[in-house]
Amino acid sequence: MSVDQAPPAQGTVRVANEVIATIAAMAAREVEGVAGMDDPSARHLGDWLKRQTAHDGVRVVIDPTKAIHLELFLCVGSQAHIGEVAEQVQGNVVEAVERMLGLEVAEVNVFVSSIAFPA
Repeated sequence: MSVDQAPPAQGTVRVANEVIATIAAMAAREVEGVAGMDDPSARHLGDWLKRQTAHDGVRVVIDPTKAIHLELFLCVGSQAHIGEVAEQVQGNVVEAVERMLGLEVAEVNVFVSSIAFPA
């Protein structure tokens, strides 16, 4: 097969934003120092009006070039170094989403919206 020829189309595959958010949240939770996802902070009225999705502490936006923009809202443990945790979350999320979906992640913005203190 040459570069000019494309294989015959067999249909389309669509992935729901909720699936992308679930993968991103799962990857974020794998990072040491992440106590959990902050779902209420990720949701606001503007999402509904713009038809954007917030699920499991992750807001997903897909731009016209089909690149994925993610905003993750985290609860971080009180002993964690926030900058290091955020950087590890970004790397882990990009790797997981691109590996599992084969789609380009344009950016991952991390918002630490709460701190978990030991009981």
